[in-house]
Amino acid sequence: MLYSQDLLITKETTRKAPMRVTFRVTQGTIRRVWVRWRWGSANLCGARMLYHEFQYWPHAIGQWFPSTTHDLVFSSEVELRNEPFEIALEGYNEDDTYPHRVWVAFEIHREVIPRALAAFFDYFARRE
Repeated sequence: MLYSQDLLITKETTRKAPMRVTFRVTQGTIRRVWVRWRWGSANLCGARMLYHEFQYWPHAIGQWFPSTTHDLVFSSEVELRNEPFEIALEGYNEDDTYPHRVWVAFEIHREVIPRALAAFFDYFARRE
């Protein structure tokens, strides 16, 4: 499943007080992440994504994905197991004139049979 969200970051939004939007996703494993900036942000902005208030992307704590003219696409193997299934997108904008927009998307694969249920079936299959 593909989940996406965008964030309009107002001008003069600092790293210490970033704008934030939280969006719901499903349980599963995040396999791919996309980050796209609208044209014209000129490396004045940054974005990061958090799950359970822990920064997952970029992986280095305290770092931000800088705004760029190129789409950023990368693989990931983050399992979303615990409620709430929400990802927070945060962004800053050092531009003193214009707001800027960032869009992110996540490809999430769900298990056909949850692990606990599969273990339950395996238990009975071994008993025969």
